[in-house]
Amino acid sequence: MDIANIKLTLMERLMLVWDEASLKRIGNAIETEIPEEIGEDDYTDDEIAELDRRQARHLSGESKSYTHEEAMRMMREGFKG
Repeated sequence: MDIANIKLTLMERLMLVWDEASLKRIGNAIETEIPEEIGEDDYTDDEIAELDRRQARHLSGESKSYTHEEAMRMMREGFKG
């Protein structure tokens, strides 16, 4: 199984977890593996400006949104057009 499939499987399984204590344990396990949190300071001014432009396009209806099902299908297909 390649890394993309492993990540997808883990994300799908995580979406099934609703117990708060379980989610905290999972979060702690992830923090153990990836101790650094990405904060706004980790992005350049150009990256933040691009994110702001994309959000504005989305909010104005210029860019397409995807349902959860569409996004999952696209991930499984490797975002092929």
